[in-house]
Amino acid sequence: MQNIQTMIDQHGGFEAVRTRYLRLENPPFMRLVIEVIGGPYPNGAYELSIAHYSEQNGDAMRDPEITFLVVPSAESTIWTPLTYENSYLGAYQVVAEVSREGLIKVKQSQWMKELRSFAKQWDRNIKQQGFMEVFERQYGDQNGSSLWS
Repeated sequence: MQNIQTMIDQHGGFEAVRTRYLRLENPPFMRLVIEVIGGPYPNGAYELSIAHYSEQNGDAMRDPEITFLVVPSAESTIWTPLTYENSYLGAYQVVAEVSREGLIKVKQSQWMKELRSFAKQWDRNIKQQGFMEVFERQYGDQNGSSLWS
């Protein structure tokens, strides 16, 4: 989730997103919302929700939403999928749970592997669909550097 991570970093980091979630409107694509929904845990991890939203009969519909446990480190940030939801399909899957300490307990290893692969493609699609440019226009430069440097 490199592109999502870049937006979070440019927005001021996880604590900034925790207090000011990101909502990116990019027609004709569904709205993209990036939220911190848990943490920080003792190990410095956060839970994040990344979702495309639309509406049906006045209800918010996710297509999809993936929640992640995100563990920052000096070398790289590790994104581990926890849940997947697609409201239109009535699909909700828990692939892992998080302990109070921020440790992961995998419940479905095969689905986690597939979800990791899906998330990598989704992240590439987010960039190709122009959400990085929308972020730059909408939120500007929060930390004195550009997404493109």
